[in-house]
Amino acid sequence: MRELQAISELAARAADPADPLYAALTDEIAETSGLHATSLAHLVSMWAQAWQLPNLERALRRGLGPHPAAFRPVGQVAIVAPGNLCVATWQAIAESLLVGNRVKVRASAGDPRAVSNFRNALRLVDAKLADRVQEHSFARGDRAAWLAWLRGADALLVYGGDAAIAAILQLAAEAQYTGRLRLHGHFSSIGVLATDLVAEPAGLQAAVAGWAVDALLADGRGCMSLRALWLVGPIDDAVRQQIRHALAAEFARAAAALPAGQVDPRWEAERQLLLQAHTFDAAVDGGRWVERGADWAILGTHGPIPVGTPTLGPGGRTLMVYEAAHAPDLLRQLTPWQRRLSTASMALDDDQHGVLKALEQLIVHRTCQPGAMQAPRADRAPDGHPPFTGLVRLADRV
Repeated sequence: MRELQAISELAARAADPADPLYAALTDEIAETSGLHATSLAHLVSMWAQAWQLPNLERALRRGLGPHPAAFRPVGQVAIVAPGNLCVATWQAIAESLLVGNRVKVRASAGDPRAVSNFRNALRLVDAKLADRVQEHSFARGDRAAWLAWLRGADALLVYGGDAAIAAILQLAAEAQYTGRLRLHGHFSSIGVLATDLVAEPAGLQAAVAGWAVDALLADGRGCMSLRALWLVGPIDDAVRQQIRHALAAEFARAAAALPAGQVDPRWEAERQLLLQAHTFDAAVDGGRWVERGADWAILGTHGPIPVGTPTLGPGGRTLMVYEAAHAPDLLRQLTPWQRRLSTASMALDDDQHGVLKALEQLIVHRTCQPGAMQAPRADRAPDGHPPFTGLVRLADRV
């Protein structure tokens, strides 16, 4: 299969920073997206490993089953690209190409190089396949450009916040779009730590070291970035202090290896307001605590997430920490985010089956070990969709 070999070769070459393809793929992305070069290199490395064989073959089996020849590409796929991480754009393009489609992408102003760089890198492997990728750039408010772009598409993939998706669906209706739809809205990701693991210092350190990377990589701007951590199980001040100090030590270590990039000023202002409010509350209320460095912060609460909290965490190198007495308590706290959780990273003991059941009830799309939250394999279920959903049609042949 030509597409399979080309995309696998592209990913394999992207794993080598000395390869000219790596330079084509990453050219000016750090400068134009605000990602720090170190985070970009880390993301590219993880993406390159995830999109090689046999992960691509596994994705095809998972999405198309034992009879892939029964499926046909839908034709022209229109993608509204995400604006937070270039690798998310690459995944969307590669998934569409892999099953034989043509792709046109509306590039995000927040990540303007991701589409053209992918096409340029793919051209070094398979020029004809690269020609099946078209980039379109137009202003968010340019209604005529949106309508022209939507016409002729056979499938529409939208990555963005809920408000943006609603606006694009309205435009699609105006354009009389009748093709397939796949919507990727706003999701968040969490970690879960069984407090019994405090009795295993090595296990605790490994978990918090992984979570420090999950929270600080790319400044926590992805839907798979760690926003909040739940401590589940019996807890007292001694256990709390041990976890708190372990988190602070590993965040300081990870922050040195993953320097901060450029964060949207509005996002940074929101983070600073939260930090100031939490620091004030911690000074007057023994039920909160703060650990912070020059460019990171951990904000802890003795107990559950407050009712009515609008987000699980602000990202921007800030981690929220909450507590749950047991699995049913965890489920109760997270019920407002049911169907809105992308990834749950877990460090559990053998008696925490109830936590797994709670996460299943919350319809979390993916679970993983600490440190792997932003390294999904190509065969994952993207935002809960089976691989290639909306990108293929089933053809019966007599």
